[in-house]
Amino acid sequence: MRKQLNSIALAISMCGLAGTAYAQEAGSVVVTGGAAWIDMRQSSSQELKSSSQFGTFTSPGTGAEIHNTFTGEFLVTYFATEHIAIESAVGFPPKLNFFSQGVATPLGPQGPAMPVGDLKPLVTARVWAPTLFVKYYFGKKDSVWRPFLGVGVNYTWFSSVQVHPAFSGALSQFAGPGGRVDASASSSWNPAFTAGVTYRLNGRWSVLGSITYIPLKTTGKFDAVSANGTTVLSNTTRITANPIIGFVGVSYRF
Repeated sequence: MRKQLNSIALAISMCGLAGTAYAQEAGSVVVTGGAAWIDMRQSSSQELKSSSQFGTFTSPGTGAEIHNTFTGEFLVTYFATEHIAIESAVGFPPKLNFFSQGVATPLGPQGPAMPVGDLKPLVTARVWAPTLFVKYYFGKKDSVWRPFLGVGVNYTWFSSVQVHPAFSGALSQFAGPGGRVDASASSSWNPAFTAGVTYRLNGRWSVLGSITYIPLKTTGKFDAVSANGTTVLSNTTRITANPIIGFVGVSYRF
């Protein structure tokens, strides 16, 4: 009987020790999955600039903006100490819609014109934006609520860049028979800033909410290329995206 009681006491003691583990202590690895709302209301662009053998012209009144979108996001966080964590953030690449306004006049005011504002959207693209953060958590590891601040670096690139068929058709006329239209958006390294809070449900599970800001810029380029590979018309615009990303997710400590 005494041996059985000692075994029960040991089991209870071990359970008590296990209960002292917290999701945000040194050495913890926490994974988070959730949903991100990407607010692009601060997006804008320069006027379209066109270059060809006829010269370089700017289309007055043209501009572009990116519409808001929604995606899934996944975080992996390693706590180096109780307060300092390193986090990688990746999301499913959302589809961005670029809308324009104004009239494009690639050969100047006396040349052909296209009301690009009527083409909705003018451009679509997939965006990839993995980000690495260093975060500081306030409070203690056993706190129910833990606010945090973070700073990091982001690398953004674009894939599957597509232009509206009408715009592509107009560029194809410049390219001529056997020519093609090339569309791209430049990649970039960017700073990233985040702030948020976690709510501890128990030793392993928690809920996280955050706001992240990335001052992002890219150059959109739309070229008409002839059959021999010569760029006969190049159109560029500098786009400022500056997304604000709201995220809510559920976290689990391994």
